[in-house]
Amino acid sequence: MIKTIPKRLFVVNVIISSVYTIAIFSAIYASMLVPKDLSQAALMSSGIINGISTILLTLFIDPKASVLADRVMKKQCDYIYLKSYSLTMISSKFLGTILSQLLFIPAAYYVAWFAKWI
Repeated sequence: MIKTIPKRLFVVNVIISSVYTIAIFSAIYASMLVPKDLSQAALMSSGIINGISTILLTLFIDPKASVLADRVMKKQCDYIYLKSYSLTMISSKFLGTILSQLLFIPAAYYVAWFAKWI
């Protein structure tokens, strides 16, 4: 079953999940790092970050799941591949959440820098 795990998709989903997880929290923390007049700009950036994460999820992750499910339904592929894909997505979301804890503070400083820049 280890051979059926899509490794590149696993890594991409870990990164996208970590960005998706920290978007709101890093924007809130960044609003405390910037001067009062820029705090609204920092808070509003969470929507942009979540939007980018959603687009990346839609472009890179969802089509793979749809194609794989379709192939399994047409009996072109074994069910084990869909099962390992599901396990990959669950474990990569979990690891993405853990990775987000490491990226939280640097992301907040990046959002604060971006809010000052605009």
